[in-house]
Amino acid sequence: MSGITRRAGLAALLATPALAQGQAQGTWPSRPVKLLVPFPPGGAADVPARLLSEHLGRVLGAPFIIDNRPGGNTVIAADAAAKSAPDGYTFLFCSNSTMASVPLLVANAPYQPERDFAPVGMVSRAPFFVVVPAAFPANTLAELLDLARREPGRLSYGSNGNGTSGNLGMELLKLTQRLDIVHVPYRSYVPALNDILGGRLDLMLADLTVVGGALQAGTVKLLAAAVPQRTSFFPDLPTVAEVTGIEGFDAGVWFGLFAPTGVPETVVQRLNAETVAWLGRAETTEALRRIGQVPDAGSPAALRATVRADGARYARIIRETGVRIE
Repeated sequence: MSGITRRAGLAALLATPALAQGQAQGTWPSRPVKLLVPFPPGGAADVPARLLSEHLGRVLGAPFIIDNRPGGNTVIAADAAAKSAPDGYTFLFCSNSTMASVPLLVANAPYQPERDFAPVGMVSRAPFFVVVPAAFPANTLAELLDLARREPGRLSYGSNGNGTSGNLGMELLKLTQRLDIVHVPYRSYVPALNDILGGRLDLMLADLTVVGGALQAGTVKLLAAAVPQRTSFFPDLPTVAEVTGIEGFDAGVWFGLFAPTGVPETVVQRLNAETVAWLGRAETTEALRRIGQVPDAGSPAALRATVRADGARYARIIRETGVRIE
């Protein structure tokens, strides 16, 4: 074989992966795309995931199928997504807990956000609120704090598990305000809300997807917004930070879309562009608002920065409060 022939063969060999990748990108998606969701159907993560998947299926011409895989503190779904082929046919739709707190709390977590995932884009945020039964003796957060100080150990709060936003937020509140409130972890917010309604639980930090129906029915009340600024849902409701002075107190959740590391950049950018366009529509804002969420469109780089910032914030809270996942 001549030198020219060898060089031509080598060039063709080196070009083959790039050519194949280019062909794959040009036809993507040519078959159904899977969105792994680490939470049960019908919850705060599942609903926006389904709304987004319906839109993406329409505009991209292939079905986007929701695959709910709850359990393991969201590790089961995240690990499956991280280990999936980076071909643009498996994505992870998850919350800040999966990307920012769980990896800090689960011993030998099988995935690491920076190493195993490429952010696609933020989708929505769900503000949390301090929720108590309608008959609870306190009508403001200040009154609740006074009651907790007067009767240490009497009150209990629920969350959907150790290391979640509701748990970390309450533990930070307890630490800074020197409160003794018993934590009762649940597998989801449904049984926690049932115990709130049944008078077996005193309070929790939760979003409107969970408590909206009970709030409309008048069986629960909100004492404060557990996010940095007052919300458009209840602009007259003060924030936890306003009442306590805890700067930037934030127990809210966000939901975002992630790809396994190695997915072609053109796929990430296309998916981000379609998601941002969808989030800019008035009907999308209204659909999200009906479930107590607000759109929060952004670039892959912005989502990566959010994951890093939240990871640092949660690391401080975990260190100071001693929260652990058993």
